[in-house]
Amino acid sequence: MKRIGSLLALFTLVAGCAANTDPTSEQTGSTASAEKRCEKIDSAEDFLASTARPMVIGHEGAGENFGADPTKPIHDTVASVTLAYDQGASVVEVDAVLTKDGYAVANHDFDFLADHTCINTYTLAQLQAKAPYIPKLEDVLKIAHKKQGVMIVELKTPSPMCDPGDASESAVVSRVVKAIRDTGTDKRVIFDGFSPAMLYLAKQLAPEIPRELDLDLLQLMTPDQVQANTGLTVTKIDKALNLGLQWANVGPIYRLPGYTSVNQFFYAATVVGAKIVGAEKDFIGFSESSAPGSVAQFVGAAHSLGFKAFADPAKTVAEFGWYASFGFDAAYCDDIPASLALQPKL
Repeated sequence: MKRIGSLLALFTLVAGCAANTDPTSEQTGSTASAEKRCEKIDSAEDFLASTARPMVIGHEGAGENFGADPTKPIHDTVASVTLAYDQGASVVEVDAVLTKDGYAVANHDFDFLADHTCINTYTLAQLQAKAPYIPKLEDVLKIAHKKQGVMIVELKTPSPMCDPGDASESAVVSRVVKAIRDTGTDKRVIFDGFSPAMLYLAKQLAPEIPRELDLDLLQLMTPDQVQANTGLTVTKIDKALNLGLQWANVGPIYRLPGYTSVNQFFYAATVVGAKIVGAEKDFIGFSESSAPGSVAQFVGAAHSLGFKAFADPAKTVAEFGWYASFGFDAAYCDDIPASLALQPKL
């Protein structure tokens, strides 16, 4: 894993710009410091301006649930988003994809359903007849407006299976922006995603909406390493909007850029005007197990470059505390009530 070894070496280079990551100080905060930071967060700018950390973000609403847990609503639904805000989260995340007739809907994890049929082959009426729990994006945005909360909307990268010609990104971004403006939630939304191309398009179309660029460990692997770890074939592609990066299709599922280093990822985040960089759990776990201290250095480097740093996902409160120990500003949480015990009072 030569490339991964290179990224770990990079952490040594950026170690000097690491922020204070003492989990007993700012990250968890004493009662006194929490009271000093007492503040109201009802806009994206409020959230980004906050110095409180760690912050809880409702993951896919009130936490990932494909329906196996009868005590929780299915994720990315109106019920799940409502519950997340009612449980005390100030910020909630959902995912956006497009139907055949151009409606933005909330659906996780991909732009296709469990039976591998593509959402963009269904009209909204057909989709909701097949999967009635899938809401229009407007419906969950209205909940954010009603609850005076912030919503992170992940612009799901179209898959090679559902967008073989790589032609739908602009339509997805424009329809999502329309949904946001139609609901008057411009000041409550942050865009999120793994595709710097989609975030670049969002920057052109809605520059006032902040952006978060995410990083997965796969993006730092060589094609052979990706295939060995996923069983999926990697095919390099010549992408029209490539932002100077080498893109690839990973099986029928992913279309992503690869990064030769963490520095290149940070550069891409700068190009798209991101205010936040997000790190996936696989990247965090591999990096820390390979080079203890490297994750805190990654967070410190992000802070030195002016980015907030978020972690994804925290399936338990223990994982949320683990992310906090590295200095992450926020994490996407499945257990909102328990995780809020570690968040400063708002």
